[in-house]
Amino acid sequence: MEEAALSKEETVEEATLSEEETMEEAALSEEEELDSRLRGLPHDTCLQPVDIGQDFLDHHDERVMCVAPGEGSKPISVFQEVGGEAMSFPVQFPTGKFSFNVDRDVSITPSKYFKARLMGADTRFASDTNYIFFAQYVTELRFIQSNISISMRKGSPTTSGGRKISAGMLSNKEDLQAILKSDEGYRFLQPVRGTPQFWDKALNELYAMIRQLGIPTWFATFSAADLRWPEVLEAIRQDHGTVPVSDLSWEERCDILKSNPVTAARMFDRRVKLFFKHLIKSPSQPIGEVIDTFTRTEFQQRGSPHIHCLFWVKDAPKLGVNSEEEICSFVDRYVCCQLPNSETDKELFDIVSQVQMHRKGHTSSCKKGGKICRFGFPKPPVNQTFLCSPVSLQDLTDEESASIAGRKKQAESDLKKFWDVLDKKTEPEKCSTEDVLKEANLTTAQQ
Repeated sequence: MEEAALSKEETVEEATLSEEETMEEAALSEEEELDSRLRGLPHDTCLQPVDIGQDFLDHHDERVMCVAPGEGSKPISVFQEVGGEAMSFPVQFPTGKFSFNVDRDVSITPSKYFKARLMGADTRFASDTNYIFFAQYVTELRFIQSNISISMRKGSPTTSGGRKISAGMLSNKEDLQAILKSDEGYRFLQPVRGTPQFWDKALNELYAMIRQLGIPTWFATFSAADLRWPEVLEAIRQDHGTVPVSDLSWEERCDILKSNPVTAARMFDRRVKLFFKHLIKSPSQPIGEVIDTFTRTEFQQRGSPHIHCLFWVKDAPKLGVNSEEEICSFVDRYVCCQLPNSETDKELFDIVSQVQMHRKGHTSSCKKGGKICRFGFPKPPVNQTFLCSPVSLQDLTDEESASIAGRKKQAESDLKKFWDVLDKKTEPEKCSTEDVLKEANLTTAQQ
């Protein structure tokens, strides 16, 4: 009897467990289905639940207070709400006065107002990233509203085909889609930085420069080494104590830079202008006599700015016009690669080896989507400058195509030998070209 009772209890427990497992599987399937439907939404992250409001209620129901002072009211524009800026940022406006939309004897635009706030001696505004983005939002919104108003006052604009845009065209789905696919529907966004229309205008200006000046001579990228600029850190550090910059750790220097991004960006802009004036365009002409430039400043994941530049140099040789010997001679006159002596100039050696050399361990972006560095590092050493011209694959016989394929395969094999040898070196910069060729069992001709 006892054995029968035990077996019955075990059967009940197994049935209960199977029901619980079935319920868990059903819940998991429902959750997976919800994830598949909501995947890719902005609020769906690994740290934030899909329904953050319900999740907060489940865990903190006793601490929730429902306050809705604006219930039943109509929303108004940020430009019409007097004192909205001061109420949103009480630290910056302890008295609640003097925000951007108050009456003044001399009216100023939001752009001038926020420029004065962010670039003023009081760093309360420039050190608050929320206020910086608020200023950007208000300024761009005013730009957009002003340009929409101007476009409306211009009268009936025309499409690229010469048709006048009318109310009937805007109510027609096909005509409206055609307008939105062209530039007419978004032309009013041209003054707003970062929009496609803004960069379309910049691209047209670049095309005009190329038509007038020809192909650019040099392309260069300059990044902000702000952690190595003690004067920049010193200018921001005045509000962070009296500890010398040289005694600060790397984390402390990063915190100082993040505390005032406006000053850091302004210092970079100032240094770039002085760098162009006193070095690039100086009488010494380190890259030749520069007659014109085109620049684009970017802010990416690192946070600090960097600038891409195109330089036009007077009397520079042109590919397809001048001989390869003339082009190589011109390049060798201005471009070189040399590691300074660590004993005679230790400071310059440290700078070059730390910021001007591709790291042997590579970064996370180097091998994005593969196992090989997408930038082609380490570069195989060569004894002289040469030009690589693309091979035309049109009108080739089968034998010529097979010959090109064979040479390409052999070149890839030789490059792999180079990379294998250089990857094994702890200090590849100290190896000579002859040593690398010898260790890779290659000749100068194969190089």
